[in-house]
Amino acid sequence: MSGPLVIIGGGAIGGTLGAHLVRAGHDVLLCDADVAHVAAIREHGLRIEGPVNEFTVQIPAVPPDELPDRIERAIVAVKSLHTRAAAELLRDRLAPDGYVLTVQNGLTADTLVKAVGRDRVISSFVNFGADLMAPGVIMQGNVATFRVGELDGGTITPRVRELAELLPYAQPTDNVLGYLWGKEAYGAMLWAGAVSDLSIAETLERPEYRPVMIAIAQEVLDQAPVPVESFDGFVPDDLEGSLDRLAVFNRRSAKTHSGIYRDLAVRKRKTEIDEMLRDVSGPIFDKVAELIHDIEEGRRVNEAANLDELAAFVAARTPA
Repeated sequence: MSGPLVIIGGGAIGGTLGAHLVRAGHDVLLCDADVAHVAAIREHGLRIEGPVNEFTVQIPAVPPDELPDRIERAIVAVKSLHTRAAAELLRDRLAPDGYVLTVQNGLTADTLVKAVGRDRVISSFVNFGADLMAPGVIMQGNVATFRVGELDGGTITPRVRELAELLPYAQPTDNVLGYLWGKEAYGAMLWAGAVSDLSIAETLERPEYRPVMIAIAQEVLDQAPVPVESFDGFVPDDLEGSLDRLAVFNRRSAKTHSGIYRDLAVRKRKTEIDEMLRDVSGPIFDKVAELIHDIEEGRRVNEAANLDELAAFVAARTPA
């Protein structure tokens, strides 16, 4: 295929991928709705900082209204609450033989499928950490599991192999949904921890919060429709041991707090919680969502007292 690989969403994950691709000599176009971010990239390039690598690339960047009329390959890297907007950008632009890869959190593929068709959507599981620190500046905190696969699994297709060879850290999988459900379970732990101001590692390590983390992850795993995969220390049938391994994994990263926490406490913007509630349900996760909504709407702040309240809620539900 000719033409650039278009990345819709040039923030933490999309920007990191785009920068690495350009550095490796690939043709990329970044699209982002944040006009300050686009302007900074155009003027100064896109800067990647942190312990993994530090470099700046010159990369074309446009707002959505400057996207080309035809796109052959796209990556969607927006927050899940903006998936519909990204899908509409692709609906009449994606080439008949083109495809779009989602690198988002959550189970967002169905929204893209409605816009462009199931045969043109590929999914992935991304677990490396990155944060948008300022317009044009991204901190990549670590290197971690990245898997690319077809929605229906079972077969590793040529286009999946192509993407796995193209993208940094990526490997192909025949069970991408199994990784995504593992991420939902691990992500539930991150959602729980984000109601406090503690680091990810602290929320996983502290004895008083371990029952919360195990219970909420199990609540999600019980809803998984496919065999769940292991990654980066997370093992679905060993949640107790997973807490120790994930704490070690997170202590090795320069990204100390989740993107959820940053949305709430640093960027003061709405999280993806309502989209998550479409994927998973249950009394513990619903309680977390209640706390997240309270923080979003200014009724609470991120503090350990919220996690203590959640721990008491879980304890009250646990048989003696």
